[in-house]
Amino acid sequence: MSRLSIVIPVYNAKPYLKKCMEYLHSQTYQDWEAIFVDDGSTDGSGAILDKLTADERRFHVVHQQNGGTARARNGGLERASGEYVTFMDCDDELNPTMYEKLVRLMDDTGADMGICGYYFKIEDAGGHGTYLEEKSYPSCFLKGWEQIRPHYIDLWDKDMLSNVWNKIYRMDVITSKNLHYRDGHVYTEDRVFNRQFLENCQSIAVTQECLYYYVRERAGSTSEKYREDAFTIRHKEYQEFQTHFKALHMWDEVSREYVCREFTERIAGCIENIFHAGRKLGGKEKRRRIRKMITHPDVIKAVSRAKCRSRKMRLLVFPIRHQSVCLTYMIYGAVYLIRRNNPALFHKLKGRR
Repeated sequence: MSRLSIVIPVYNAKPYLKKCMEYLHSQTYQDWEAIFVDDGSTDGSGAILDKLTADERRFHVVHQQNGGTARARNGGLERASGEYVTFMDCDDELNPTMYEKLVRLMDDTGADMGICGYYFKIEDAGGHGTYLEEKSYPSCFLKGWEQIRPHYIDLWDKDMLSNVWNKIYRMDVITSKNLHYRDGHVYTEDRVFNRQFLENCQSIAVTQECLYYYVRERAGSTSEKYREDAFTIRHKEYQEFQTHFKALHMWDEVSREYVCREFTERIAGCIENIFHAGRKLGGKEKRRRIRKMITHPDVIKAVSRAKCRSRKMRLLVFPIRHQSVCLTYMIYGAVYLIRRNNPALFHKLKGRR
């Protein structure tokens, strides 16, 4: 048994597996096990994992039918035996001291959840350079909800609670409450899991150090694909965030504004997502879908309450707030072209929302 279990879902990740193992081997902390979950890969990733880990006692490979990231992580949780558990995406990067510092943070504080800062990284080979954005929060230890509550909205607002790979979790909280990823979810599976965990934890420790590199896009190509159900997913998330804050007795003007602003920003993403459909949707159908979104009662309510932080977001929200389909179509068509041609610039602008 190792103190730390690292769960790594794998789906058609052949180019990244060897490098992923190198990042793990380079860790200054050594008392860990890595559980690779091959989620029905069709590019030979499963066989490569078997070969690479054959003589490695700390590496384990689980093969299962394709079911998505949530189901793969659940498969890893079932196999995990550590006192602590963390998650990694196999195409991301680690600081060599990451797990040493996170385990020490947990040991020193006795926290249920440990959080580190991270870098949002875009590898753009299209001549625009690599974009690196820092996401962090001041180091602190928050014990009990009397201490957590004043920081809670800000932690969400600073993107410290949106992901699972910049965290370490106490395994006994997960097992005692039978926590797991909600199967079938995309986009939001990390947030769903974190909300469940946070509703059952009593302490959070944060280190401001950025120790994880989330690599979003590579080789100048966008990782965002058109999703027919994008708005449905984001609307459900909006409703579930309200339920979450109410369960924590935190549904007030501050949390309401955050949820509305977050939903407004997600709606902007849903509108831009329509343009990823390309010729699958004609201009008339794109405008019809835009109209359906911007006239939805919850969208109208959210954009009226959201306090946008930047000129850019105010510009993007302006046509939605005024329910102008034509202006929304023109502005978000331009946003899509920026993203397609220069993802580094797109995320640099997005980071200033």
